Amino acid sequence: MPGVPSNKACERCKKKHLKCDETRPHCQRCATAGVECPGYVQTRKFIDQGATVRRRYAPYQESHAKPGTAIDSSKETEKAPSSRANAEIDEDDAFHSQLAQTTLNSSNESHMDDVISSEPFMAATQMQFPILPPSGDQPLGQINPLADFQGSSGPVRSPVHSPISPNAAMAFHPSLESIGPRDRSEYHPITSGEGGSPQSDREEFQHIFSELMTGTEHELAFLARHYAEVIGPWLDLSDTENFFSVYVPIRAINSPVLKYAVAALAAKQLGRVKGGKSSTRNGMYTNPASTEIYPNATRVDWFLKAANYYYLAASDLNNSNSNGYTALSTSAVLESPIETINRWLSTQSRRDINSATIDGYTLRKAEDMLAAVVLLTFYRLLDSNGEDWQVHLSGIRVLFNQLLQKIQTGTAQFTHAIRASFWNFARQDHLGSYLTRTSTHLDPTNLALWRAAGISIDDQMKFHIVKDGSLALSQDDQAANGLSWLICKVINFLAQSKQSQIAQWTGSPQENMSQSPSTSNEAGNPPCPDTNTWLDLCFDIQTWFEGVPETFRPCVRIERPRTFTEAPEGTQSPFPEVFYSQATCAFAMQHYHFGRIALLLNRPADMVSAPSTAFDRLQGYREVTKEVEYRSRELCGIALGRPRGEVRIHMVPLLFAVGQCLESVEEHRVIIDLLRGLEADWGWATEYAIQKLQASWSR
Repeated sequence: MPGVPSNKACERCKKKHLKCDETRPHCQRCATAGVECPGYVQTRKFIDQGATVRRRYAPYQESHAKPGTAIDSSKETEKAPSSRANAEIDEDDAFHSQLAQTTLNSSNESHMDDVISSEPFMAATQMQFPILPPSGDQPLGQINPLADFQGSSGPVRSPVHSPISPNAAMAFHPSLESIGPRDRSEYHPITSGEGGSPQSDREEFQHIFSELMTGTEHELAFLARHYAEVIGPWLDLSDTENFFSVYVPIRAINSPVLKYAVAALAAKQLGRVKGGKSSTRNGMYTNPASTEIYPNATRVDWFLKAANYYYLAASDLNNSNSNGYTALSTSAVLESPIETINRWLSTQSRRDINSATIDGYTLRKAEDMLAAVVLLTFYRLLDSNGEDWQVHLSGIRVLFNQLLQKIQTGTAQFTHAIRASFWNFARQDHLGSYLTRTSTHLDPTNLALWRAAGISIDDQMKFHIVKDGSLALSQDDQAANGLSWLICKVINFLAQSKQSQIAQWTGSPQENMSQSPSTSNEAGNPPCPDTNTWLDLCFDIQTWFEGVPETFRPCVRIERPRTFTEAPEGTQSPFPEVFYSQATCAFAMQHYHFGRIALLLNRPADMVSAPSTAFDRLQGYREVTKEVEYRSRELCGIALGRPRGEVRIHMVPLLFAVGQCLESVEEHRVIIDLLRGLEADWGWATEYAIQKLQASWSR
């Protein structure tokens, strides 16, 4: 390839005609002799890569050579050595001056594969953003990029990071806002290598090849593919049409806010797993595609890249609220994406005050912005403490109420994009509310909202699975989303129970308590939870279980599985191992057992029908304990079946709840292993739940 430095002996070994081992930065022979190694001088050598390259660089061929044909090697051997040397020098200067621009313009040609796979290209990734600090300081000669692709355990850089901060956000120069990714890489001039020193040569190649990676096609393609294969399925858990993993990457081609939001979330997830990727998803023995490979992925500062892409996405989202140019500011990053889109929707409502519905162009833009808001919100949730989830979700009630007002009344439903975004927020809403014991942001009594989201609820607030195909959702998706609505009702019941207990302890009226910002909802003052409400919820969840499709049955179940990782003879697990062929069903069944446990442990006292004797009460406690243990074992059994990532990232509050119910040390060990494995595999934060569980077990 033009411009590849060839390894030569050090100056001392060359002068003494000794065999040099070419160790970097100093050869071992000089070190053994006790003298200072004078170092290496890297020169350029040019390798004939065939007719394709010669056709591309036709001006540099001899005048008598025919276009598209190889130069006769026999004629070249007849040239004088001095003439050949002069020709090589001329080619060196010509190739050197046009290498960066030529490789950028010909990235889709066959010889680009050789450029990307070459060693200097691997080393160039140490400087991904020319306007940012390099991501590592490892010497060029010591990089082994193939070790990262094969999953070897090399030195891994683990930078201290925060989800987003003004300092990290301002890493991009303000004057570069309107410059494209390829132009941005030209902001710093390419260093000339005329000095001939190894350092200048290395810096020159880093600058040249960073133009191929810094915010350009390969990096964005790599992140987009990683998002589509790994993160998109998280967001399509109950969407068989796969809006987030299929449609969002396509829309991102023409939508900057989606493009940068996809890149930000993918880069941060890679940072959380230290650049590691599963090698078995697309096969084990075939060669990976170029878009699956990122050189030295485990040494790249993914968190810095993620912060910059987040900043670009948040800035583009913020600029949607203005008609003209808006200077970059940290407020665009610090503001919640949900607040930003709420302001935009409010502005649109004032502009279209005479229009009952939203027009097609504005609807498409709202869908893209809403999808970007989902991605940016998950960016924040990825490494956030579970008790802070509700803070990041603040404003979703206003958001979807505004969207609901823009569609036709009656049986109208949200579009596919809005519906997919709604269910992602709804799942995180009830999981975050459980951890804080507060009411959900989305009101389960707002039937028009949940019907627009694609499920059937009658006027008596009973959920039904529609089998005639009149709804856009499949039966499996209806069942899973219907259970999410039921769990939302259960979580609000728990919040009302806690509120009632606090009111009794403090002597304050419950009506005043219910109007606090953290617990109030559109339904007004919630009724005091009683046994009838509890029985209705139990009946609704049991009815749901009896009406689910056949796919909600496990296809694999082992009651006493053996683990063969610790000892050859294996040890028995305290839990069964249950596997569902569909991720949607595994998620739903875990939440079904979770809902039953929550209701069992929070039954209100009934002074009329409660057992009258101490023995009766003790027997009731034993029955509750037995069923809670059974539900906990089933929930952990599904987790031990290692379902796909979209199921596992929603397990944290569930495993936390189960961990508080179980008592044996072996059960505790399994739960901790499940939580730590979840974070190691997918990057979803679990350490806060582990610390709280360990603190409760030590009491």
